[in-house]
Amino acid sequence: MTDQAHDTEARQEDERLLVRWRDFIRPVPLIALAWVAFQVALFVWPEIDLMVRRSGHIAFATALALCIVARDASDGARIKGWCYWGLAGLALLPPLYLLSQLERIYYRIVELDPVLIGDFAVAILAIGLLLEAVRRRAGIGMFILAAFFIVYQLLGPYLPGVLGHRIAGFDTFVEIMLLTERGILGIPTAVSANIVFYFILFAAVFDVFGGGRLIIELAMRLTGRQIGGPAKASVVASAMTGSVSGSAVANVMSTGIFTIPLMRRVGYTPTFAAATEAVASTGGQILPPVMGAGAFVMAHFLQVPYRDVVFAALLPALAFFVSLLLVVHYRARLDNVATLKLEEVGDWRAMLRERWHLLIPLVWLAVIIVSGLGVAEAAVQATALTIILGTARRTTRQRPLQVVTALVRTGERALSVALPCAAASLIVSVISMTGLGTKFTGMVVTLSEGNLSIAMILAGLASLVLGAGMPTTSAYIMAATLVAPALVTLSVEPMVAHLFVFYMSIISMVTPPVALAAYAASTVADTSPSATGWRALYLAIPGLIIPFAFVLHPALVVWGSLPDVAWAVIQVVVACWAFTVMVSGWLNRPLGGLERGLFAAGGVASIIPVFVVSLAGFSLLVALAVATLITAAKYQGHGA
Repeated sequence: MTDQAHDTEARQEDERLLVRWRDFIRPVPLIALAWVAFQVALFVWPEIDLMVRRSGHIAFATALALCIVARDASDGARIKGWCYWGLAGLALLPPLYLLSQLERIYYRIVELDPVLIGDFAVAILAIGLLLEAVRRRAGIGMFILAAFFIVYQLLGPYLPGVLGHRIAGFDTFVEIMLLTERGILGIPTAVSANIVFYFILFAAVFDVFGGGRLIIELAMRLTGRQIGGPAKASVVASAMTGSVSGSAVANVMSTGIFTIPLMRRVGYTPTFAAATEAVASTGGQILPPVMGAGAFVMAHFLQVPYRDVVFAALLPALAFFVSLLLVVHYRARLDNVATLKLEEVGDWRAMLRERWHLLIPLVWLAVIIVSGLGVAEAAVQATALTIILGTARRTTRQRPLQVVTALVRTGERALSVALPCAAASLIVSVISMTGLGTKFTGMVVTLSEGNLSIAMILAGLASLVLGAGMPTTSAYIMAATLVAPALVTLSVEPMVAHLFVFYMSIISMVTPPVALAAYAASTVADTSPSATGWRALYLAIPGLIIPFAFVLHPALVVWGSLPDVAWAVIQVVVACWAFTVMVSGWLNRPLGGLERGLFAAGGVASIIPVFVVSLAGFSLLVALAVATLITAAKYQGHGA
């Protein structure tokens, strides 16, 4: 290439970059970048006042959401767009007001000192704009729920009987919501601002340097050549990606675009492929070390180190993913699914040669969390390590523009947690103020008549209903506030009770009629959302057994004595295996409806905490397995 040609190409590249840099001189990326800068400042200077930290987090989230609405307004709705630009600017005012009033706020006495006109104005502004941002970005379901609880708090004193409460006055509502740490600045908002945001930052930076693609390629290499390889790769990749991102829908859209087409290519039906990806991506939120944002909230609710939540969730999470791997394996045998060719799997040596160093931040993150140090610090360190190591090698080096793009993406992704957490803080505050949680606990205990099995079913159904159409974190917060105390009342360990509702809230992502993860997968696979949702729920049945199992066998979660843990693991493993056989319809040969029903019955008996019943379940399952093995010769054509 001549010097002139080289100069021309370089000038054209500079012009292209200049055009792309100009794309960031717009409200949405500027606010997203400002939000990231604000969060970095909070980490660097932890002495910044708590109310400023949390209110600033909500303000940036609300402003960014409203800016996105304005940006996406059609050309025919310019007035509407300009209105939202203005509302976004107003959304940034509440933290400035609180900063100017800090001394008065900390010296005032709640429900005794007067609420000022400025307090009323800023509270109405902050809550009103938050609700609009929630409606636009978190969904109408979350908006209706938050609005309902606001109305309930204001009108509750006028309701008759058990539904009413005695917390009267709009001024009380305003001072609790805005001027204390119990309102919209409560625990869910604190977790989003102080912890979750930094993990979203790490996930975005890790992905831009090629970490996400590395995970998918590793999963494909580990399982791609096996029976049902693409489906197993989907399970493994979604587990690893979901553990980092903590978002089922984002997980589906990042890994599913690779794994779903591969599953279809080797012979899985489109609906099965989409459902498998949805369940695997949903399960990623229960896999340590990161899990979903709800796990951080759980640690705050229980007032325990996050490390305790990680250890409590480990064995159930492994059981969940082993069960799903068995389901797709048996289904591949039933449908005689083909395996991938060697060239389709890829060269793992070349892959690791180029990007092995990106595994170091993941290992570092896990080590820091398990060691018990601050989880936010772990995320920030892993982010910095990713940038340093990714930049050090040419194979993963990125232009500054790409890193800035990741920062903008961080702000946009953080909306899916920050807004629901702020709304959930509002809801939890109302529940606490009005005593609604105590009433709900009493209702569950009364309906179950003190029977733990009935209470578990009621609590599970309530968690699924509360989670319908809501982000996992919000669903868990609702269930933890309303449902978990009922189980604790019936002598269930608090960690076990919270992990139970956490699991059930997560499963709501694949539970029709509103199964967000399944619907996202259906868009990738071009399948019916309803059919995909029901198939995903069916595939998740072995996973649904696990939370009931660890309530009956708490040693799985609280790590009791070695014999107790070993016996609990055996029972849960056998039960999960029985339900994977039932769901897949295969064990050495295709199974009929009666046989599948017997496997399910054996699975249920296996987890009953009565030795004689468990032994009977084991015996039934062994007899069924031997019978299928003896008769398998008739079904050689099915791949036995």
